[in-house]
Amino acid sequence: MRKSLLRAGWSGGIESAVTLYYAAMVLLSIGAFINSKSPAPEMRPASEAASIFWLWLSRAAFVTWIALIVWGFRELHWSQPVAAVMVSLVGNAVIAMRGPRDAWPMLSMVFSVLGLAAAAIILFDWNPPG
Repeated sequence: MRKSLLRAGWSGGIESAVTLYYAAMVLLSIGAFINSKSPAPEMRPASEAASIFWLWLSRAAFVTWIALIVWGFRELHWSQPVAAVMVSLVGNAVIAMRGPRDAWPMLSMVFSVLGLAAAAIILFDWNPPG
């Protein structure tokens, strides 16, 4: 990834790619974590279809988070994925300390979608326009 992003003219170099990696890891982790910690019916979306969509989106976020960990150990220095996992766990702890909130389902969906988009850029080595 490093060489292909630099060849493609990624303006920020490898630092931008690693920053995107950290952002994707945190967003995916928090998106999946919120869903797993919201079992109460009042913390679920009102619509059954939205609840099912949220469940599948959160599962996709978790699987992609795992894929990014594997990708990180393959493509980056070992300390980068370890640090990304630690930052993700800190993000989850902050969310857990805040307690249940009404906005959690929407926040989880937004984080999951943004994280999946960032992961797609990373995993599929997308060339930014430029």
